[in-house]
Amino acid sequence: SSDTLVRLASGLDGAVLRSSAAWLGCVSEDENGDVIYSKVLSGDRKVFRLETVLDATPEEIHHILWKVEEMHQWNPSIKNIKVLKQAGPETMVTHEVSAETAGNLIGQRDFLSVRHFSRQESCIYLGGAATHLETFPPQKGFVRAEDGPTCIIIEPLADDTGRSHFTWLLNMDVKGWLPKSIVNQALPRAQVDFTRCLRRRLAEGPTQRHTNHHPPTVSRAGQTPHTHSLTHTHWS
Repeated sequence: SSDTLVRLASGLDGAVLRSSAAWLGCVSEDENGDVIYSKVLSGDRKVFRLETVLDATPEEIHHILWKVEEMHQWNPSIKNIKVLKQAGPETMVTHEVSAETAGNLIGQRDFLSVRHFSRQESCIYLGGAATHLETFPPQKGFVRAEDGPTCIIIEPLADDTGRSHFTWLLNMDVKGWLPKSIVNQALPRAQVDFTRCLRRRLAEGPTQRHTNHHPPTVSRAGQTPHTHSLTHTHWS
């Protein structure tokens, strides 16, 4: 239920805040000011926190992120997302398939997730977590990764309500037999890539129709191939 998801996302926030481990900076994108920190929680679980500022209101950002079935049009790391069930205007169950990664070192993943959003005063919260449906088992040819719980927090800047502070806590198990070192490099890079795509989409305006003309990034020496977006969006 949406209440359960809110508790899960809140639980992640609480676990992150209560953890005595220090946040460590792992990625800094000078061009846009994106900064990503990581923290190891109990069970050797790593959570990544992206912090940045976007040139749009929380409502504009939420409007684009909540149209999940259009996300592949502007984010080349997503092959498709389908809404399987809508549980009111604030909650949905989705199936996401990531695009093939360069070199296929990570491999395609699929995700079955429940997504929920809520508002508290001027802030918008997007939460997400893996779910299971007997009617929708793991698909042949894919490794089913699991999100979450994850959370995106969007709040207007105090001195400029037309811009937003964007915080994304990403907590994911990509499954498969991948070394943690590869996963822990790929996930924060995927956050930066997703945020770059989101900026490009926001710059086009809220109603512009478009087709994604940006092919998946080709891996270069020293770069880690992308895992996939978001959350889910992966908040979502």
